Amino acid sequence: FGDGTFIVGTDMAAGTYRNAGGSGCYWARLRSFGGTVSDIIANDNVTGSTVVTISASDRGFTPNGCGPWPK
Repeated sequence: FGDGTFIVGTDMAAGTYRNAGGSGCYWARLRSFGGTVSDIIANDNVTGSTVVTISASDRGFTPNGCGPWPK
């Protein structure tokens, strides 16, 4: 998967993902979809490849500008 907002357990499986890298990559693990800071479990702005572990208890994951996220 690439950019977007994904529901864990529906659109994507929990697990560890590594992106290919991108400049201006932002990602966030979400506890809900309310659009507030309190909905974010963890997030980061990175340049280059990064590894993110999505827990089965996460509700969602939203990456932007990161490229593909193979498991």
